[in-house]
Amino acid sequence: MKKLGMLGLIVGSLWLGSCSDDDKDFMLDVNRMTGVDWYYNRTTSKNYSSFSDENVLEINRFDKSGEIKGVDLRGVIDSVAGTWRDEGENILAVDWKNGNAETWTVENCTSKKLVVNNGWGEREYITKPSYLENLTGDAFWVNKFVDGVSNPQLGFRISNDRSMRAGYVLALLSDDESVKLKNYNNVWKGEADISRVEDRRIRFSCRIGSDYVKFDEFITADNFPSMRLTDIDFTSSIKAGYPNQLEIEWNKFEGENVYYKMEVYSKDNEADVYFESGLFSYDNGKYTLNESTIGKINKLNKIDSKKEYTLRLTAVMLESGVASNSVIAESRIQAVVYVTDKCLLGR
Repeated sequence: MKKLGMLGLIVGSLWLGSCSDDDKDFMLDVNRMTGVDWYYNRTTSKNYSSFSDENVLEINRFDKSGEIKGVDLRGVIDSVAGTWRDEGENILAVDWKNGNAETWTVENCTSKKLVVNNGWGEREYITKPSYLENLTGDAFWVNKFVDGVSNPQLGFRISNDRSMRAGYVLALLSDDESVKLKNYNNVWKGEADISRVEDRRIRFSCRIGSDYVKFDEFITADNFPSMRLTDIDFTSSIKAGYPNQLEIEWNKFEGENVYYKMEVYSKDNEADVYFESGLFSYDNGKYTLNESTIGKINKLNKIDSKKEYTLRLTAVMLESGVASNSVIAESRIQAVVYVTDKCLLGR
């Protein structure tokens, strides 16, 4: 299983919830500051494309217990970044997990921002920036068939409610290797060849309006076992007497927390989707597809008999503990297997 971004293992958030909105004679009240996620985005136009540069988005939460929790973009705690203690007189002592010790002077804290100084300069932390609303990034193993045998690659997916700038949506693999993601109906996707399946870190980078943001994603080596295409026995056929209904069958995939997804899209344009299901469990490996099949998208009535379309079955291994009906399920994927065939509908 992988854990998304320890977004901010480093200096970041000494701050804790909400304080007085009046900075006159400011006095820090730690009881009002705990339990709030504070964001510090250090990404700029100068460092957004660098993998080794550590100026990444930090999200940290101060607990009353004295722990500093690293939080990912979905608001899920994914690490303990360090500890803190109140020294009085607006001073916080912070011991980071990496061994660094910091002394912070809290200069101001409102319900929307926290201003601190660590002796090297001033930093301003804020509650969630609007341009990060529903931003998610996911890296996962992609298994495609080459000469009938599954071949693993590394896949990437970024989505956001705000428009992202083409050419600036990247998956950074190293300082020498990055992948520009392509826009598929406001979901940005890409893939990269790999030498081996292993635990690794990915850094996503994107530009949203005039703002740049870079954040971490961690993926483990958990993947589907190697398989042959014949093991799956993926078939589809038009039901007798029902020219607009497709009957699909396949064998169950090995692995835990595995679900399935069905899609139909234009042969030459994956973004031109005519059907997309949600995730569903294995039910004897049978699926009926027609104009009435419930899905996220169903435009099968608009299929042009003069054009060709692709039918794709995706086996989806979710991260451990993620429910298939969760709103975050499709941004918490561990691995997928793609199996495609020519779509017979409209023929």
